[in-house]
Amino acid sequence: MHDAKVEGDLDGIARQKPNNKTAGLKLKLMVFNMVDSTKVANKRVRKNDKLRIKNTRKIEREKSINVRRVEKAKAKNKTVYTHKIIPLKDSINPRMFLREWLKYKIGEPPVIFDSLLQEKGVEQFGIYLRKRGFYYAEVKDTVLFSDNRKAFAQFDLYPGERYFIDSVYLVGDNSIVKQEYKNFIKDNPEQALEKKPFDSDELDDYRGIVARHMRDHTLFGFSSSHITYLADTNKADMSVKLGIVFSDRLERSEVDKDSVVKIKHRITLVRNVYFHMADTTSYDGNFKAKMDELGLTIAENQFLRTLDTTIYQEILQPKSDEIDPKRVATFLFNGELGVHPALIELQNYLEKENYYKEYYLERSYTRLLQLGIFQAIKPVLEEVKGTKYIDVHYYLVLAKKKTFLFEPRFTNSNGFLGLQSQVSFTNKNLFKKGVKMTIELGGGFESQPPVFDKTVDGEIINKTARSFNTFEIGPSIKFDIPGLFPTKPTLFSKRQRPRTTLSLAYNYQNRPDFERHLVQGNWLYKFYSGKTQIFQVGLPGLSVIKIVNINKDPAFEQQLLNLGDLFLSNTYSKQFIWEDLRFTHEYNNKDADNKKSKSRFYNNLSINLAGNVASLVARIQKDTTDLGQRALWGIGYSQFVKADNDFIYSYPISKNQSVHVRALTGVGVPLKNSRTSLPYDYSFFGGGANDNRGWRARQLGPGSYKYYLDSNRTGTQIGDIRLHLSAEYRISMGDMFKAAVFFDAGNVWTMKEDPNRVGSNFSSNFYREIALSGGAGIRVDFDFFIVRVDVGLPLTNPAMPLGERWIFKSNDRPLFDAEVAAYKLANPNLPAPPRPFTPLIHFGIGYPF
Repeated sequence: MHDAKVEGDLDGIARQKPNNKTAGLKLKLMVFNMVDSTKVANKRVRKNDKLRIKNTRKIEREKSINVRRVEKAKAKNKTVYTHKIIPLKDSINPRMFLREWLKYKIGEPPVIFDSLLQEKGVEQFGIYLRKRGFYYAEVKDTVLFSDNRKAFAQFDLYPGERYFIDSVYLVGDNSIVKQEYKNFIKDNPEQALEKKPFDSDELDDYRGIVARHMRDHTLFGFSSSHITYLADTNKADMSVKLGIVFSDRLERSEVDKDSVVKIKHRITLVRNVYFHMADTTSYDGNFKAKMDELGLTIAENQFLRTLDTTIYQEILQPKSDEIDPKRVATFLFNGELGVHPALIELQNYLEKENYYKEYYLERSYTRLLQLGIFQAIKPVLEEVKGTKYIDVHYYLVLAKKKTFLFEPRFTNSNGFLGLQSQVSFTNKNLFKKGVKMTIELGGGFESQPPVFDKTVDGEIINKTARSFNTFEIGPSIKFDIPGLFPTKPTLFSKRQRPRTTLSLAYNYQNRPDFERHLVQGNWLYKFYSGKTQIFQVGLPGLSVIKIVNINKDPAFEQQLLNLGDLFLSNTYSKQFIWEDLRFTHEYNNKDADNKKSKSRFYNNLSINLAGNVASLVARIQKDTTDLGQRALWGIGYSQFVKADNDFIYSYPISKNQSVHVRALTGVGVPLKNSRTSLPYDYSFFGGGANDNRGWRARQLGPGSYKYYLDSNRTGTQIGDIRLHLSAEYRISMGDMFKAAVFFDAGNVWTMKEDPNRVGSNFSSNFYREIALSGGAGIRVDFDFFIVRVDVGLPLTNPAMPLGERWIFKSNDRPLFDAEVAAYKLANPNLPAPPRPFTPLIHFGIGYPF
């Protein structure tokens, strides 16, 4: 047998399987056996008795309360009273206690051999092989019993020869259907059945594929039940002559409700399009009373009825002053429309007098959903009897327009605590045009370590202080607008469906070393291409504008001057970032049409250009900073080009195993007005829970720079170039627990030589500076989020002296020890440098990629 699919499916057919194994160990069985069943059962009995006692007391208390309420009602001559209901404890499915949860939720009972199930397995193997085309298969089984009371079941399969489809012919009197099937094979030659195995399961799936094609090509109501097969087998050459039978639709007769009539499949067109705004948000008055007055039920098709009607017909034909008849739609509502009809019609692909295609219906539903302004969307198609037309009805219920949200947060970054909160207000349908406006105000207090270890006078600064020494606050406003603002959304085709993002934010931060003000504005356009691609481009010349104004403490400023490090001086100086262009392209085949591969590909490319428009303006102003940079209004501006790419590949090996690979590449080139490096916020960093897990975040690199000899490394371990590769092998240990083994490799480098960070620049020897790490992790899946714990171990450390960079080298590292001794001698009051090759624990929410 050489069919990989068949061989893979056989593993799941046996009716009895041994206990689940993880890494060769029956962990679930071990957990089950670890907990004493008798103790669990006895405790459950005691808890159930307590539940019954509590429920009895609740019932008695409920009766007592209701007796008093009845007496009060009688005393006040009332005929009714409010009946008190006290919720009872769940005694049918009570909450599990810890040992019970471990034994029956996490654990797995031992699998006991059952001879009847063994026989059933033999029968199931035979049925399966016949369905796969092995009509003369034979299955035998053997059971061996060992001394330690274990049974070893063996199934011997003799499949014999397999039937293959030799030829295909079509049966049916509907030429439209037969021609469309021929078109299907012409467009998808890999779907031809000739030379394929005579597999009943595959043929059953094939009916669904063909039926879907028919509905996507104007044949409304075509289903897999309208396809059957005629098979003529020839045992001499194990071939099958297969007939594909296309039958007509069956519908209940209008004359005799107990009989059905045949209706031929035909090309279907859309007659009218209706949008039912099924709510009473804007209705003035008592809606139910009005329905009673009109003698109507309050609901229709499970949605509220509508009373008012308007016909939308404003879209003109291309290069014409006449109304486009295809873009006409009828809106039904109560009171007034809660959203502009142009926006709703723009999401519909089943246009009037256009062909019906099922993927048009799905696309319309998805587009309406993506607007984010509806809480319910239900499309209903009604066939116009005796014609080739259907009417399209969309029942829509607007979601709550305005929402408030308060989010308190507690942070812990490398042991430094923080308390933050954020208040946000969202209007999902501003101006009734689907504009989403979000106003946020966030801030809080944090404990932040000082930038330097010593004061100007040489006094040691205690970096372990936990006082809330940093205050931060910042408001922001963001508009997500359909179309390309300021043009109308209807100016572009429905396939492009662009959106505009406008945002403005301010942030104020006060630290012991400095006070910082940040203002940023964004103007970005987003375009969708099918189900797989998203393009985003900033408004040319005004994509992003960011201004950072920093007021340094005199002592802190003096320390920067004493150090003479241009990189740090630029990092803690006023900044003006004017992005000329921002471009991103995102590809994701997760929802691709006709997806044949199980693999998932994701790629995100971004390109940023900044400082060129600012350079033109600066030539007019002719202003410079103290550091010699050209300036705009007294602030030096950044000039650079940056490209960054994120690629992810995922492949499921089996139901419980998968392989995932991620590659990060990025390069930024500081141009004329950025002499040292990229701006801090645009730089690359290495290490962390989502990067190289052998290092903490921002503590890897750059290059072979000896970071462990730099007490100010927190602000200097960033670069202009990034190379990173991660690979994960993931294993499912059940619904809740997952495990992973991973390998990470990468580093960051500077584009230019930095005398204060020797070894940081990118050179031809970069491959010798790749940091390697490996490790394992556990993920706990709580359905709504995943908690992740990874343990990463550095395997190579490029910052170490040559000859001492691998973990498997001897513990005797004379060059490293000499460097550390010299550092301690020069800095007796500072903490010792971190030891290399120390395992690190990373906590995270969600998968790393």
